[in-house]
Amino acid sequence: MFSTIISSYPEVCEERLPMNVLSQYKSATQRARVFSESWIEKNFKCPQCSDALQRMPNNTRALDFLCRTCAQGFELKSKRGAFGPTVPDGAYASMLSRIRSGRDTNLILLGYTEDYVTRSVVAIPNRFLIEEIIIPRKPLGEHCRRAGWQGCNINIGLLPPEGRIVCVQNFVAVPQDEIRENWKSTAFLEDGNAVSRSWLAVTMGIVSRMKTESFSLADVYNAEKELARLFPNNRSIKAKVRQQLQILRDRGWLSFLGNGRYAINPHQGGFVS
Repeated sequence: MFSTIISSYPEVCEERLPMNVLSQYKSATQRARVFSESWIEKNFKCPQCSDALQRMPNNTRALDFLCRTCAQGFELKSKRGAFGPTVPDGAYASMLSRIRSGRDTNLILLGYTEDYVTRSVVAIPNRFLIEEIIIPRKPLGEHCRRAGWQGCNINIGLLPPEGRIVCVQNFVAVPQDEIRENWKSTAFLEDGNAVSRSWLAVTMGIVSRMKTESFSLADVYNAEKELARLFPNNRSIKAKVRQQLQILRDRGWLSFLGNGRYAINPHQGGFVS
């Protein structure tokens, strides 16, 4: 039986999608697309302004929905089951071009059950879609129809929880005002250029993965090799780390405890840990 859930707050109720709507599609990919697009159009609200989203024409590149009020664009990806730390995406070169030009859209990741019930929805603000989390895949071989084409994966596992905002979790919707507050909490990342945004997002991810109440500057230095790999053109990793921690402190994401120790300021729910 095909079904969806409606994001009514605070409860979640079910709405049945007529069987004949999906059964006319033989491809599982097509059924997933029809189901997920219908669910988002009917139930999902813009994380920034809470208005409804408008579905864009088919084959609009990297843009599936547009907010009618604040013009935020969204690309939808759906999967039966849960998304892992990496999310398949399209052409590697196109993805890098959109990021570098500041034209990339936000992501919506929708996970559903075998009988087409929405289990989870996570929104990823485009401010967290940085070049360092885009992983190139092996180009298609010469015998393939699109020989030489190179796709990519998005390593969302490198992001901090604030970069993966929960909208529906275990079939239950998060209140819209909470989603909106979580979305706006990292708007400061948009103040800088692509390079500064990358450094802040990666540093936030490293700190978040420590999963401790407080940490020292030396703890972050332990990630020097990872940072050198992600930012090969930087020759002053430790100095850059100190700069990022100071910025995150000034932005209120961190608190300085003294003696070289910091703590992440508490946030109210809504993030994927």
